[in-house]
Amino acid sequence: MNFADNRTRVFVVITFLTFGEAQIIGGIVPNLIVFGLFLGAIGYFA
Repeated sequence: MNFADNRTRVFVVITFLTFGEAQIIGGIVPNLIVFGLFLGAIGYFA
């Protein structure tokens, strides 16, 4: 595991925390954004 992997994981965690609070207020759009990022993260680390 190199530095880029660690940086990407930190980015994904920060994004999830940011949009995690917004999805209560924002509704379906933040959920779709986070779902897309989640699938992207799975594809990246697989």
